[in-house]
Amino acid sequence: MKNGLKRGVTRAAAVGAMGMATVAVAVTPAVAKGSAELSVPGKVSVGQVIHIKGRADDDGATDARLCVQERFGKSGAWRTVKCGRLTTLPLHDATVDVKIRAAHRGTLQFRGVLYGYDGVPGDRPFTDRTTEVKLVHVR
Repeated sequence: MKNGLKRGVTRAAAVGAMGMATVAVAVTPAVAKGSAELSVPGKVSVGQVIHIKGRADDDGATDARLCVQERFGKSGAWRTVKCGRLTTLPLHDATVDVKIRAAHRGTLQFRGVLYGYDGVPGDRPFTDRTTEVKLVHVR
């Protein structure tokens, strides 16, 4: 009788532990995976063309558009230079390819912004993720 009771208690403890593990997994929030990258040259001369390419993906968004933004100096407002095509994720990566001419000496900052769309017509886009800021020194 003692062995039977001991096995029952062990079995109940194992079932309880499995139940707690299932609850812990069910409560853990889902995290969307994705990335965003932007490539720019490090230094250019005044008048030279700056070629900027970007790529982004996200398994949490359905439709997305990648845009390149710039600002001159170390502060100020970001200005959108160009946006790529609206893309259906995750079938295709969102991309952007832009060339601009460096007009002034100084430091230009660029970043990529991935805008997601919920798929409902008329909805405003939301910022899904941004790339790290890339610096271009114009001499």
